[in-house]
Amino acid sequence: MENGSFSAAELPLRGGRIYHLDLLPEELASHVIVVGDPERVPFLAEHVLDRVEVDRNHRGFRSITGQAVETGQRLSIITSGIGAPSMEIVLNELVALNEFDFATRKRKEQFDPLTVVRVGTCGGLQPETDLGTLIVTDYGIGMDNTGLFYDAALPDDECRLLERRVRTAIEEGISEDARFRGRFFPYAVRADSRVRVALEREALHLGVPCKRGITVTSPGFFAEQGRALVRVSPTVSDLVERLAAVDTGIAGLKIENMEMEASVLLHILSAGGYRAGVICAVIDKKNEGSFRTDYLDSMLDATRICLRAFRVLQPV
Repeated sequence: MENGSFSAAELPLRGGRIYHLDLLPEELASHVIVVGDPERVPFLAEHVLDRVEVDRNHRGFRSITGQAVETGQRLSIITSGIGAPSMEIVLNELVALNEFDFATRKRKEQFDPLTVVRVGTCGGLQPETDLGTLIVTDYGIGMDNTGLFYDAALPDDECRLLERRVRTAIEEGISEDARFRGRFFPYAVRADSRVRVALEREALHLGVPCKRGITVTSPGFFAEQGRALVRVSPTVSDLVERLAAVDTGIAGLKIENMEMEASVLLHILSAGGYRAGVICAVIDKKNEGSFRTDYLDSMLDATRICLRAFRVLQPV
């Protein structure tokens, strides 16, 4: 109901606050960092924020808004939780906080788009990419079903090409008699170029190892990322190796990393006219059998890069 009032079922509020995040519209900054783990929110806030205005923790979603020490900008750091479905909840509530008058339950006639960056962790796919490297997403490839419920237009021909080539790579790894052969439909999306360029530039200025690449968003952590622990055969054999070897057809770009939230963030926010980007630290590499658990320094580096990028990316 674009011009009318949204019902309580469509726009759930709790005591006048958005249902899951438990925030009021004025408690959200125009620049937002989204992280997966709720414990990263207070960690990052302690290191980069001063004069904290809001600190909420509801239904596993931690949100802190304050002023950045280094840049003086107002910033919100918010939990997405794990996976595309959880991220989709947060994205809708960020949009609601930004676009709606909660008193009337109507969309405002005018509002400025947010700038939102996911700061996260990921698995590295390319042998030459070292642990700890930050990957700035140029294109995202969603293997989750969540994005398929949002019929956003393809942004460019490269996305169409990526969708075809990734789907082919997946199908070639599925046996002819497999139950789910022909059921995989990855979607592709591109990060906001202004956000990507700003993140890359600020990483270079700070001397932090960083690469631009294509990011695959998986719907889970185990079989969906090449880990086989349960006694059930994976549908796609050698998934990680197949994705790493895809000829993307885009000069200079490889599929660099896998994680669980990036593509749906880019897909939904970009289609809505928001500026969205992703920067993730490589903490595991299947080809090496390595997994890094002490990665908070990388999260802090990525956050400082975001703050410097936000200083360039003033509100639209």
